Amino acid sequence: MRRFVSVALALGALLITSCSGDKTKNEPGGVTLPPAGSAPSASGTPEQASKVNVCAFFSEADARSIMGVPMKRSDKTNPQRNCMYEEAAARPNSIGPGTISLTLDQHQTMADEDKAWAEVREVRHLQPGQKNVQAVTGIGDEAYFTGNSERGKVGVAGIIVRQGKSDFMLDSMVLEYMASPSAMKSVAKKVAEQLK
Repeated sequence: MRRFVSVALALGALLITSCSGDKTKNEPGGVTLPPAGSAPSASGTPEQASKVNVCAFFSEADARSIMGVPMKRSDKTNPQRNCMYEEAAARPNSIGPGTISLTLDQHQTMADEDKAWAEVREVRHLQPGQKNVQAVTGIGDEAYFTGNSERGKVGVAGIIVRQGKSDFMLDSMVLEYMASPSAMKSVAKKVAEQLK
């Protein structure tokens, strides 16, 4: 029964991640900006601003600290949208390889971010009283942890954070309880601080 619940949770998280889509293509003004303090694009127009490399915010060492095993960058990474790592080697008797990803959206205006954040909150069910959703303090302007912990580890889980005109999701997608929620929070705090 536990294995069925884990598989169902993993599939649900993957569905939510795929349904959230690329807001920069669907929303006017949802242009990805370079990190704070970087030089503007040559044209100087917001619509043509350079796209940020998400992997600059999330390293292989970060992924390893969360998952507790060697990780490698996935070929499914789209550095202008997300940075994904997967287990470097198969574990004996594992249900499947674990992955961890950072998905980052940056916006030109607070109005654009407000709209995007409202959508994220709805899609990820970030409301008080929702099962397995906890508000997290000390990370960004607003943050939530989603997922179920067992013996201090999580399987399918995420930290969803809003920081200024940006929002990001750090998602663990592993069928066994092996990811460290405290390491996830530490990495999420580091990412949020880089976005200030």
